Amino acid sequence: MTEKRFFHYFLSALSGLMLAAAYAPFGHGRLAWVALAPLFYAVLDSRGAWAAFRRGAAAGLVFYVLSLIWMANVVHWLALVFWGVFAGWVALHAGLMRGLRDWEGEGRGHLKALLWAAAAGAAWTGIEYFRSELWPLRCPWLGLGYSQTDVPSIFQSLSFWGVYGLSGFMAAANAAWALAVRRRSWLPAAVFGAGLVLLAAWGRHRLDSVMAENGEPLKVALVQAESASLDKLLKFSLTPEARQADLLVWPEYSFYTPSDAAGEKAVLNYLRKGLKPSRAVAVLGAAVMADPERGVTRANYTLVLGRDKKPAGRYDKMHPVQFVEAGLPENKKPAPVNTELGLLGPQICYDLAFEDGTRKVARQGARLLIVPTLDPAEWGRWQHLQHSDMSAARAVESGLWLVRSASSGWSQVIDRLGFTRASLAMGREGVLTATAYAGPGGTFYTHLGWLLAPLCFLFTLAAGALLAFVNFRSTDATKGDRTNDRHD
Repeated sequence: MTEKRFFHYFLSALSGLMLAAAYAPFGHGRLAWVALAPLFYAVLDSRGAWAAFRRGAAAGLVFYVLSLIWMANVVHWLALVFWGVFAGWVALHAGLMRGLRDWEGEGRGHLKALLWAAAAGAAWTGIEYFRSELWPLRCPWLGLGYSQTDVPSIFQSLSFWGVYGLSGFMAAANAAWALAVRRRSWLPAAVFGAGLVLLAAWGRHRLDSVMAENGEPLKVALVQAESASLDKLLKFSLTPEARQADLLVWPEYSFYTPSDAAGEKAVLNYLRKGLKPSRAVAVLGAAVMADPERGVTRANYTLVLGRDKKPAGRYDKMHPVQFVEAGLPENKKPAPVNTELGLLGPQICYDLAFEDGTRKVARQGARLLIVPTLDPAEWGRWQHLQHSDMSAARAVESGLWLVRSASSGWSQVIDRLGFTRASLAMGREGVLTATAYAGPGGTFYTHLGWLLAPLCFLFTLAAGALLAFVNFRSTDATKGDRTNDRHD
């Protein structure tokens, strides 16, 4: 390995290390604004798209193996596949950007450099959107924008362009810093530096001007217990404080209902009788085991009971966890549930990792996001922290308060600016009582801003197709030259 190649791989590994430090459990989010710059420098200095691809793969492997080491507790040896696939997306972006640089030429024009940095951001968003939302192994974990959970002024931009938009801007800024060092093209750094300053100033203005406590104050009781019996869940639900709550939430998979009508009715009657002393609207995480012989499919849903403890509605999970929830049907039409507290917007656990569910229920008039969650204790603290960080993004994007009842933590009450108002730490059993607000939601993101990610995906497809066409023409021309040489 030459000294230059060694230096490139050092830079790539450095990018991976800094990216890992930007997320939970380390939480140095501001590092993400420079973390990709060493990789982009190596991409610009590499000898072609394939070399850049390898450097991107190195950065991705360092980042994802370090950050997602907990996946071995969830899917065991399949974690190797996930780490490799995740790293592949970083590699694909690096190869694409080197290819675009070669196509446009190596000149030092400042405008050309600015367009390349902007393309780096758009392509990052396009690839992140595809790997998160569009293909069979979709997983939004560790999107670049999530690194800013603990940077409130920057995080407010999610109300405008969502996590994917923030990811793209951050990637473009990193590309601009690399261009300034490698190509001495200062225009991109100046433009994105000014953009960062404006973004932070706008975020601070939003924090000062937008009232978090909008709508009706509700007392909520969030039960946190893993693999608990119904009697234990009922006991937590009827503590003196919880009994007076307006809203009661149990974690995902709190209980299973039998697949036959008589058994389901018996469980419902038991719940109604047990929860009768409570005045709360109850949102309970429930499930049905598959029974192929009787034609019963698996189900994961929230059972919503009104104040009178009669069924008010049901919400089925949108996004089953791959491999873990094999055979679980997807809910294609998420909708709020109408209760005495108004329209409530349920999401279930992994649903909250995706932007579409909260966006859709917010547009349908949901006044509060309700999230039963199963995060088994054995999955580890890192998984719990990273998962709970994503909750804040959904609150800011939708403009709604969010309450999250997690089996082993962290149960949270999050306001619509993304701040955690109350939480119950991992590993504790009990009930968290706090105040949340149910009010009108909706942001620019839920109306139009969400379109940015699909548009960036189309740009990325077009860029890839262009490079494929250019490469095909180049290969065809080379073959033609060789044929002519033989004839000569």
